[in-house]
Parts: sequence; structure tokens; C-alpha cells
Amino acid sequence: MPLTVHKFQVVEDQEWIFPADDDDYETFFALDGRVIQDWVAPVMKLDTAGRTYSDFPWLGEHAPILKKPAVQALAPTLGGHGQLLPLEGEAVWLFNTTTVLDALDHERSRIAYFDNGDILDIERHVFRTEKIGAAELFKLPMRASAVYVTGSFVEKVRNAGLRGVSFAHVWTSAEK
Repeated sequence: MPLTVHKFQVVEDQEWIFPADDDDYETFFALDGRVIQDWVAPVMKLDTAGRTYSDFPWLGEHAPILKKPAVQALAPTLGGHGQLLPLEGEAVWLFNTTTVLDALDHERSRIAYFDNGDILDIERHVFRTEKIGAAELFKLPMRASAVYVTGSFVEKVRNAGLRGVSFAHVWTSAEK
């Protein structure tokens, strides 16, 4: 069975969540795979006006935010790949992905780079299957990396009946 890799994708009209203080955006962009020992939870505000309920209110593909049903359904899987950190102001948790894999095949992927050599955007993903192994969630070793998930994780989300979450397929091991 081929390995598939996806990343979180915003759903049209889905609930969004924002830090109450704009300075706290950096907290989410700076997540680099390290376990956070001294967590100071930012205050968050959920935007539900005219929006569809989501068990994963949208902040970005790099910082999955989960409501209680998602935490309860996925905690055993999430615990093996990171930490759930409570946020203030709303009953939600940040999933801090601590599984960081250098799994991107830079030669076969199509990547746009900043002048300093850092990755600006990955236009076409190709992964090295052996680097992913049994991981179901991971980040790449780059600033504000998307959180990538495998097909088995997507299936767990769907089987749990979680709402307002979508995944963009980015790669399958069967692709040449």
C-alpha cells in the first residue's frame, strides 16, 4: 500500500482562531519541533460569525488547533508525535509537533528559495519514504513548516467523525 502525505487545509467558511495580541503570532511561527517546558499560553479569540463549526479552528497549516472532541479522539496518536498545549480564552489546544523529519527529497521536489537559501515555498513535494517510517505526523526542519500527516492519520480523523477539517494531498509514494 502506498504511503500518502497530506497537510492541513482550510475549509471554506470554517471557524478561524486568532491570538488576541498580534505579537503572539510569533509564538506559533517559531514552533520548531522542540518540546516546550515553560509554556505561556496565548489568549485566543474564536471567529464563529457566519462560519461553520470546526473541531480544528484554522490558524494555519503550521499550528493545528484542536477542540475537545479532536483531542479526545486523537490524543493517543498525537502524544507520540508532539504535545498538546492549552490555550487561553477558548477551550482549545495547540498541537506542538515534535516529530521533525528531514524527509523532503530536495532534488526531486520543486522548491522556491529565499536568497539566503531558506525555503520560501514547496511547490511540489517528494518525500523519502524511509525517513518517514511509521510517523503519522511530522514537520520539516524549516521555520513555520506545515504539519504533515499520513493517510493513516487522515483515516483516524475521518473515522472519529471530526468536523470542519480538511487535508490537502501533497504526495504519494506511488508517484514517479
